[in-house]
Amino acid sequence: MASDTLHDEAQPLLEIDVLHINKPLDLSVKEEELLRSYAQKCDRRLLLYICIGYAADSLNKMALSNAKIAGLSDELDLHGYDINMALGVYYLGSFIFQLPSNLVLKSVKPTFWLCGSMLAWSLVTLLTAFVSDARQLIICRFLFGAVQAGYLTGSLYYISYWYPRDFVRQRMGFFFASAGIGGICIGPLCALLTSVEVFGLRPWQNIFLFVGSLSLVWSILGLRVLEDYPDKATFVTAAERQLIAQLMARQNTLASTGRVSVRQTVMAASDVKIWLWTLIDFCANGATQVNGMFGPTIIASQGYSTQTAQLLTALTNFMAFSGMASIAYIARFVRGSSTAIAISNSVTIAGFLLALLAPGDNVIAQLTALFLFSFASPQPAAHGPAWEMSNQQGSTKPAMAAAITSAFGGLGPLATAFVYRDKDSPEFVLGHSVCLSMTMLCLAATVLLRWMLASENDRRDHLPLDISGLTAEQTLDLADNHPDFRYKL
Repeated sequence: MASDTLHDEAQPLLEIDVLHINKPLDLSVKEEELLRSYAQKCDRRLLLYICIGYAADSLNKMALSNAKIAGLSDELDLHGYDINMALGVYYLGSFIFQLPSNLVLKSVKPTFWLCGSMLAWSLVTLLTAFVSDARQLIICRFLFGAVQAGYLTGSLYYISYWYPRDFVRQRMGFFFASAGIGGICIGPLCALLTSVEVFGLRPWQNIFLFVGSLSLVWSILGLRVLEDYPDKATFVTAAERQLIAQLMARQNTLASTGRVSVRQTVMAASDVKIWLWTLIDFCANGATQVNGMFGPTIIASQGYSTQTAQLLTALTNFMAFSGMASIAYIARFVRGSSTAIAISNSVTIAGFLLALLAPGDNVIAQLTALFLFSFASPQPAAHGPAWEMSNQQGSTKPAMAAAITSAFGGLGPLATAFVYRDKDSPEFVLGHSVCLSMTMLCLAATVLLRWMLASENDRRDHLPLDISGLTAEQTLDLADNHPDFRYKL
């Protein structure tokens, strides 16, 4: 048969996985309605929560760059590379603890994992408000990266096993766009916090205390909002629960089985495609974080006051949000994430070229360049993981793919943190040149990966692999190497 229809009575999940995995599926009208109802309930309850959590994460990350121009540097006597070290060490902490975090991801309930991570980073942010020198600041930012390490990967994995494969890209688009909401809010919020006196605290202390308190409250609320697995969800009907269990088993991503495959772990580590996605993420993250880490500094270098610079960051972050919010629609319009990444890379390249070629004191040109790469550079950082996760299968490989890409791809901003130096103001030639090179490399990796996936799809169409002699477990462990699986471009 060219396609199958789900039956009213649930079949054994292992049998469905092995006999029907990756087969085209036709849903009845009733099943389509159930799936739509299920997705809407997940959107309103789960996706909304983790999106707001990611926005809170963005607030906590960008608190330092705003605190810097709100008196932090002067009062802590920061000089030389002190602030760059504080910005960059966050990514080092995240990298070191990313893989260990994801090794236990499958063994800890997602609710505890996501809420626990958020609670921990909130406490570190609150602690940062009371540092007294560069060393303490650097330690706090390292700890922030360490405890926050598993939140992004956990969220991506969480989305991938609550939604069927065709639903993942759009939801991940919403998720990444939510960071832009945090960015839009942080500038005006910091401008307000630096203009008022609260209990005699310094303006930069107000920033850390406020954003830390927000995410702390949200982390506690999550214990009542989030649920762990779709086939055990209490906020959907029994029919919806049965349907999603069969759909996820059909695409071999049923997470609640708890099955950990050593074979799939090795496959992920040796998969060239995953390392190309990681390279794309590395380069994209390097360019993306320029606005978050140095946007206020770049704007202030044009002669604006602290509060005006903080307010103007709302515009650059609105550009970033607009770019992120449109990724799902852009990918659908151009029929593929790879094409969407290539387009956004081209716009980002134009932005960095303008910043390099225009005089450093040309306010209009420099702000236009900042708006351009603030809009376009975050898109590959969102398209890439969504593209990757929609092309993963298995009980273990999706988690390992997310872990590898998040860990090594997350190192991109570590390089960016040290190439935007105060002494290079207002041209920032070194920083813009490095990010331009990273964006060009991102474009090249995207083109190569698209060619590889298209070639593999074509090979499977004409020379399908015979797996009739494999056991059920071996068939499941093929993951995306299954001959009926087709990669999304």
